[in-house]
Amino acid sequence: MTTIEDLKASYDWEAAFGYADFEISDVAEIRNAIEGENDADDWIIWGKLNNGDFFFLSAGCDYAGWDCRASGHSHRFPTEQELILMGMDRGARERFGLLTPGETV
Repeated sequence: MTTIEDLKASYDWEAAFGYADFEISDVAEIRNAIEGENDADDWIIWGKLNNGDFFFLSAGCDYAGWDCRASGHSHRFPTEQELILMGMDRGARERFGLLTPGETV
């Protein structure tokens, strides 16, 4: 399981959090974090912030790394359900194992 200390010690997670509208230090709880790969899947993470909001962050980069072509986005919602249903796309829900009833792989 990824810890907040792991995030702070990781160059990739530090770079990914550069695309969030909050800081790593604002994270109170990590529900799940999946490392990405350059030119492939994004780094994705979701959890709870110190202020009680739930967050989702997705960020990625090309083969050259975070200093060339990189992008990302984050979302916050007051409830876990709103975050999962409105803040994550189907691909993120699938990677996290959070597909809603009726959604198929």
